[in-house]
Amino acid sequence: MSKNIIYCTLGTVLGFLIGFFIANTLTRPGAQVAATTAATAPATGGEARPLGPEELGGELPPNHPDVGGATAGGGGSAAATSPAAQAAMDKADRAPKDFAAQLEAARVFYGLDDFGKAALYAGRAVELQPKNFDALVLAGNAKYDAGDFAAAEPFYERALEVKPDSPDVRTDYGNTFFNRRDYQRAIAEYRKSVAADPAHETSWKNIAAAALNLGDKATAAEAVERLAALNPQNPELGEMREKLEALP
Repeated sequence: MSKNIIYCTLGTVLGFLIGFFIANTLTRPGAQVAATTAATAPATGGEARPLGPEELGGELPPNHPDVGGATAGGGGSAAATSPAAQAAMDKADRAPKDFAAQLEAARVFYGLDDFGKAALYAGRAVELQPKNFDALVLAGNAKYDAGDFAAAEPFYERALEVKPDSPDVRTDYGNTFFNRRDYQRAIAEYRKSVAADPAHETSWKNIAAAALNLGDKATAAEAVERLAALNPQNPELGEMREKLEALP
């Protein structure tokens, strides 16, 4: 009896640690929405839900860090003791009208997973150059990685006004709707992404995930087959097809 209790306790702790690790490595902009773990019941009676942090996965754009759980103020984060971060912050604070200094500080803090400080300096950069694509995207990424999808949305939207054919930013923009259960709007944005780049694998995968959440079998089937044509070795194809077959 005592051994069973010990084994159960160890299993519970191990499961928690694994779940925590996944949740802290997979939620970020540019992430592919994992259709294989999406709820696939039709969206009736409010039952459909967005994927949680542990249910997002996929390839990231270059230099895009994983989530590290830094606090908005930087306390306890690597940024708090980073000479590079302190130097960048000092330079930006001493020259608040220096766009390059604000953007560099935002990049440094973002690279250290301090999304609060990254959003602060990226926001200052946007104020100085409201149509700068890089600053707008970085501001959106900082808000997104902090889990504030509603706040990320307008930054991505403004970035797309500057470069409407950026499939990566369009996909991140769509993800802000996906994570707020607006699957129809998310699909509409992903379709704009594949219109600009028909080979954008992430967008097709996200279309499938959103359609599975809606119970839209036709759209999900289209996206799965397009994904298969682009990458027959995609490791999630098998499970995605199983989810698809399970739809009425």
